[in-house]
Amino acid sequence: MSQTKWLIAATVPGFERSPLKKLDADPDSVLRLLRRWRSEAIQAGREVRRIVVAYEAGRDGFWLARWLQARAVEAYVIHPSSVAVSREHRRAKTDRLDTLPCERP
Repeated sequence: MSQTKWLIAATVPGFERSPLKKLDADPDSVLRLLRRWRSEAIQAGREVRRIVVAYEAGRDGFWLARWLQARAVEAYVIHPSSVAVSREHRRAKTDRLDTLPCERP
């Protein structure tokens, strides 16, 4: 987690696109964005029962999960070293690439 900017990506029911937004590192902005996407999904005729977030963070990222959970958002913190990546080829490591949906066999 950067201390200045956060890249937020989503899979939202009813959206043809996968939204991607760069925000200042502010939890209130993240919560507003999540609620906006939920209202847009509802306007598209989709039911949203819960909001779930998962993000990569080191030892400093758990405060955000607790903050989101206190506001009815299900949050999961993923340690960067626990994400499996192919070691066969060198792989670019960028936040934008990390937000792409993973391919399923």
